[in-house]
Amino acid sequence: MFFTRHRLLTACAVGTLGFLGLMETASPATPSRTIKCDVAMDGTSFFFEGGTNDAGAPLNGTPFVIQGYIYPEGTLAQNGLLSGVLPNGAPEFPGLVMGTWICRGWHLQDGNAQSGPVVATVQTFDFDLNEPGRETITTDGIELADFNVSFDRAITGGTGSYEGVEGSHRQIYVGNGLNVTGGFNTSFEFEIY
Repeated sequence: MFFTRHRLLTACAVGTLGFLGLMETASPATPSRTIKCDVAMDGTSFFFEGGTNDAGAPLNGTPFVIQGYIYPEGTLAQNGLLSGVLPNGAPEFPGLVMGTWICRGWHLQDGNAQSGPVVATVQTFDFDLNEPGRETITTDGIELADFNVSFDRAITGGTGSYEGVEGSHRQIYVGNGLNVTGGFNTSFEFEIY
């Protein structure tokens, strides 16, 4: 019996050390690449399925989709935090557009919530305007309703030069309100390992 317990404990110790070794080498302490950008959401592209509350906002649990324009970091700060998209949904600065952004998910609170986790989403950042889907990063997680409060999301993959990427994605709603299309504007930072 002692021999069996000894073997079992040894096997567990070796397995645990091996697992800890994998954990240690799976994620370096510092990102190998950092990408920053801004997104102006196009509120004219917002569609949801389900009911609304008395204020006309989508109810908790409703699925939705929205699109937007990816701009270089600082574009919104330089041109107005609620800039980037025209009332008809076209980009305000077409010469600066780096790509398109698509977000789909579900409301965790009614759409007009002021604080806390408001949606759970999958976001696709498509950085190739000429060949959609070729150079993308995809993220997954919750989003907070709060303005000027950053929150982190997981990078779950990508295509092209981003194939197999891992890391985290920091997002913050800027501008303290909606842009002219009824969409939000955000700043993003990707830390890719």
